[in-house]
Amino acid sequence: MSNPWIKKERPLVIAHRGYSVAAPENTIPAYELAVQVGADMIESDVNISKDGILVMTHDWCMGRAVKLEGAVHDHPIDTLRKADAGSWKGKEFKDVHVPTTEEALAFAKKSGIYMCFEVKGGNPKRANVIAEKLVELFKKFDAFDWAFMSSYYHDALALAKKAYPQLLLSPERLPDDVEPDIDEALRQVRRLGSETLQIHHRYLYKDFLQAMRKADIAMWAWPATTEDEIVKSIKSGADGVMGDDPKLAVELVNKLCPAKS
Repeated sequence: MSNPWIKKERPLVIAHRGYSVAAPENTIPAYELAVQVGADMIESDVNISKDGILVMTHDWCMGRAVKLEGAVHDHPIDTLRKADAGSWKGKEFKDVHVPTTEEALAFAKKSGIYMCFEVKGGNPKRANVIAEKLVELFKKFDAFDWAFMSSYYHDALALAKKAYPQLLLSPERLPDDVEPDIDEALRQVRRLGSETLQIHHRYLYKDFLQAMRKADIAMWAWPATTEDEIVKSIKSGADGVMGDDPKLAVELVNKLCPAKS
């Protein structure tokens, strides 16, 4: 096998939106805690402001994790930067705000952690714009060796990959909530030139994993947050285990897949 992302001995621990059971998702504190507990990678989400600045927030329509009404793309960056993105998680996070994607990349580069940036946007046209801007930031930060781009918008990924063929991709399987079709999954990753594919842990069947391995494709299982979900993902043979509790995931990976001396 030539794919370095296939991890047969020990899967990557991927912190979903950072250490998001302990800190507000997609914020610098959540990313910092993920690094502290030993995560190998941080999965994060990218939307775009009214004035074209990429920001780290999962929901393109706000109100849940960020105290603003309406869509991210209806607000200029100055408004987004002042918005409360933390107090919903606890009063100790009341001064936490929405980080820009440049800030997230700078943090990751300084910390030495892998990243996976999911292109959001709410529609295909906006996703294309986000992907184009995001890959230019990867170039700016010399991130092509340590940052992945993911999305349900596969056309946006293809657009970015065309501009920079060295771009690492980790698309979500489409559709993600039905039984897996091996041929269709292979078609999706081959069309994009991707070395990894994300799949819900419930669908990581033995025959599916074997087919992907034969095709030299790594598999990342999500959302693996509870002990049962993490253990199931590890025992299924996932190359990456993605969930909201990277501390627990690191502990379970260490227990079930001890590093060889």
